[in-house]
Amino acid sequence: MHPDTPMTSTAATMNPVAARCTAGLPNLPTVVALGPFNDRAHAEQLSAAFAKVRLCCDAQLVLLGTGAYCATVTQQTFALGTGGSVRVTWDRAADRWPHLIAAGDVVVPCPAGGSITLLDVLGMGRPVVASADPIAVRLVVPASAGLIYRSGDVAGMAGSLTRLLTNPDFCQEMGLRARQVAQRHHLQRMALQQNE
Repeated sequence: MHPDTPMTSTAATMNPVAARCTAGLPNLPTVVALGPFNDRAHAEQLSAAFAKVRLCCDAQLVLLGTGAYCATVTQQTFALGTGGSVRVTWDRAADRWPHLIAAGDVVVPCPAGGSITLLDVLGMGRPVVASADPIAVRLVVPASAGLIYRSGDVAGMAGSLTRLLTNPDFCQEMGLRARQVAQRHHLQRMALQQNE
């Protein structure tokens, strides 16, 4: 998606339950993790954090994308006893991925994804659990549009995911703020372009 184009897909207005139905996913609290999964440490952290989440609630993890360490996530979740709750899809087609994002109650963006992917997710009205990189911190923290974890902090990532998945009102409020962040950023970019 282009950074100057707001998310106007019907998926952006879907609640997660309806989106899961459209995407053919079971109706369980859902974490959508975005690839590419090219960072081994991130893949291992995601696997371990999801295993901790499953100790607290019945949830599923949807891996959206490819990458050298996508298999690491699935292998490690199976080794930790939670692999049956992991779904993998490589289909990032422009008409399908918004429905898969919308199916998530919370989204874990790829740390290497940058601001465009993060803004796309925020525009879908989904809170994020994002790595504490400067772009994510600048977009997410001031507006409380999600929660931040430190790289390598499995307990922090798992705690953030669990907090959002087990507190639907809190999750929904963050999702609303996430959409506002994306809209505000889009309007600011438009104003800058008009002034150039």
